[in-house]
Amino acid sequence: MAYDIKDVRTAMDPVDNQYHIVLIIILISLIIAAGISVLFTGGQGPGETLNLSGSLVEQDSTGQKEDPAETWIVRILWVDDQNRTYSFQDYPQDTKPDPKSYTFTGDPPPGAQAAMIRFLSWDGSTERTQGARYIMDPDSVTAVLNRYTLMARLSPLPTTTPVTTNTPAPSGTPIPGMLIPESGVVCRNADGSCTARFGYTSRHDHPVSLPVSDMNRFYPGEPDRGQPVVFMPGIHHDVFSVTYPGDATNLVWFLMDKQVSVGTVPRVNTSIMIEPISGYAPLEVRFSERSTGSVPNNPLAGTWNLGDGTITSITGPFYHRYEYPGRYTVSYTVSNACSQARDSGVVTVYQASYTWDTDPKNPATVRFSCTSTGDPSVWFWDFGDGYTSWEQNPVHTYQRAGTYQVGLTISGQHGKGSVVHTISVPS
Repeated sequence: MAYDIKDVRTAMDPVDNQYHIVLIIILISLIIAAGISVLFTGGQGPGETLNLSGSLVEQDSTGQKEDPAETWIVRILWVDDQNRTYSFQDYPQDTKPDPKSYTFTGDPPPGAQAAMIRFLSWDGSTERTQGARYIMDPDSVTAVLNRYTLMARLSPLPTTTPVTTNTPAPSGTPIPGMLIPESGVVCRNADGSCTARFGYTSRHDHPVSLPVSDMNRFYPGEPDRGQPVVFMPGIHHDVFSVTYPGDATNLVWFLMDKQVSVGTVPRVNTSIMIEPISGYAPLEVRFSERSTGSVPNNPLAGTWNLGDGTITSITGPFYHRYEYPGRYTVSYTVSNACSQARDSGVVTVYQASYTWDTDPKNPATVRFSCTSTGDPSVWFWDFGDGYTSWEQNPVHTYQRAGTYQVGLTISGQHGKGSVVHTISVPS
């Protein structure tokens, strides 16, 4: 039996109508679903998300949500130049401060000025630094932490915003690499024992605690021998000491598994050399010293007192000229962080001198008398007119009137000296 094409198409029309109805139902379902989604999201934009409480939390470009429990703290380093102290003060903030534009509007501690401001966040468990601004230059801030003493926290200051959060407690454990021991200085005591003084650098901006353990201990001897367990921020030189027996030739301190050690040092001794110790003015004298007891981390420093008002810390041999006669006590004092030593000597400066007078009956005849100190044994006179004499107290007659330069040179156990005077011989 045969059908033409028209008859076949007419036979399939009812089926086509069914397909059309199914497609219409699917389209209506999709439209209804889209409307329900818009209704429940409330037209939410692409940068927002719904939290469990129903409030919106802004989302940054990285897709990380800002913790609504995070608080902000401004920490200021205050410096008191007069008392040579510093302190860290925390000021909680209601909103995130801008490090570039933040201005402290309260009253600073009496006599104090701000040195540095840190901007911190606190999420209830971790404190993070979000920025810092130096009021003083960084080198001055470092010098403050190095020279000054950390004082107890001052009384709270009024803030421009209500205090709604508590200042977080500092972390109890130091971060590796942030707590660094400083090599010690050791001194020997009178009873033979030794005392070492240690310091440290803490890069934390809050106190940290490190109990005595394998990371914080002394060797040899008992584990707990007085080392600190609380470390303040900043640089602290020679802040604690430990005494140990003299037969222990070296003391080792472990801090955060870093090792520093000190050994014993010899006693401080010194001796001075003076050359010459006597002579006639003006006298050039050479001084030098030889001292022991210096080590690289505990060097010696000395001061000379030359007895004529001259005080100097010059190092190495040097010369000094004494212009006037006298007895000068010279001393050299040398010291380090442990002890000091002193040696002294005497420089005696003599004077070549003479007097003269004329014979009342013959003014051309002059009597000379040596008045030099130092017990000279040789005298040489030059009368200025071509004549000389080796006598101690000569008498000389000039052949003509005039003015003459008369010189006396003496020598003996204290060396040689000379003096020249101008005398007039009347006609």
